[in-house]
Amino acid sequence: MSIRVALHHKTAYTYDRLVELSPQIVRLRPAPHCRTPIVSYSLKITPTNHFINWQQGHDWGQA
Repeated sequence: MSIRVALHHKTAYTYDRLVELSPQIVRLRPAPHCRTPIVSYSLKITPTNHFINWQQGHDWGQA
């Protein structure tokens, strides 16, 4: 018997003054040693005038 889980996460930032947009790193996968299969995922970013640089296959030294 397998268990399926749906996860929704929202990250929002609020500042007390104007700021500029800067790069953010978002990891959408479990750790490489995890046996949990990912059935599907999606990503929505606002504001829409952004650049996405997909990087796959590197865990950045994280365990």
